[in-house]
Amino acid sequence: MKLIVFGPCRLGCLLDNGSIVDLNHAYAAVLEREGEPRYYAKANAQVPSNLLAFIEEGAAGIDAAKRAVALVKSGVKEGPTGERLLYKAGEVKIHAPLPSLASRIAMIGTNFYDHTADYLSMRDGVKVTKDDVRKSVEEGKHEPWGFWKFPRNVVGPDEPVIYPARTQRLDYETEVAAVFGKKGKDVPEDEAMDYIYGYTIVNDVSARDTAQGGRGLFLSKNFDSSTPMGPCIVTADEVGNPHVLAIRTKINGELRQNGSQKDMIRQYPFWVSFLTSDMTFYPGDMIATGTCSGTALDTTPRDADGNMAPDKFLKPGDVIESWVEKIGTLRNPVIAKK
Repeated sequence: MKLIVFGPCRLGCLLDNGSIVDLNHAYAAVLEREGEPRYYAKANAQVPSNLLAFIEEGAAGIDAAKRAVALVKSGVKEGPTGERLLYKAGEVKIHAPLPSLASRIAMIGTNFYDHTADYLSMRDGVKVTKDDVRKSVEEGKHEPWGFWKFPRNVVGPDEPVIYPARTQRLDYETEVAAVFGKKGKDVPEDEAMDYIYGYTIVNDVSARDTAQGGRGLFLSKNFDSSTPMGPCIVTADEVGNPHVLAIRTKINGELRQNGSQKDMIRQYPFWVSFLTSDMTFYPGDMIATGTCSGTALDTTPRDADGNMAPDKFLKPGDVIESWVEKIGTLRNPVIAKK
């Protein structure tokens, strides 16, 4: 199921034709037809219109939502008191599927063999292969690392990325973020996938020269609109194996990234276990496990002073399209700061 937040922050299901089902109202209609006298109260409890509250309902919520979608697909278009149940594509605004402003977004660095090899090749001016990276991992020289992104920097589909004044080298990174469905601490790897509710797209927009200029990694990754997210959260049962999903990024229609989750160095079970060690994760928290090759960073050679030419970096007026198999396309224009 593809879950979205639409209109006045209501929970919806995105259908294959682009139309949207209001899940809360549709489930109330299901209950009314079954003779439940308190259909609104039960719908609000079992299929709440708030995304985080729905995630917390777990599998029972998904099962109820599937019944709601089936009712709408059968031709029912109105709720118990005339509520609209189905919207056409483009009729309502789709927001970022951020469960809560308290949701933590963990970002993993250099976690793809191809991206890591190409980045090191460009940085050092010496060809590094994926096999070289594999050897480094096997020898324990490639340690796990990452950073956090603030939820208040999240923007949704078609919302602009505002070019920050702090950089002249703005980059893109299409990533697949796993969304936690239940509370967990010290989670063992063999149980890790049980904690994942679903997956969404996160674009780790990054100010590359800021990280080199003394402001540090944190400020190069966090600024207004630095975290496009969406267009939906696809439940884990529909995604299947997240470690084989294809990833693509287009800038103004030009294909830049064309990779696969198969190139991940460490997979979701490792990161769930690693990050929950001594730290509790909650429903709605996210882990984005890195990006594939094709970013401006890993395709731009350095000059003698270590500087990168601007050609492949983002500019105001550009349009970013981040696509992930089974999830969809997240589109965001880049605009100049006013």
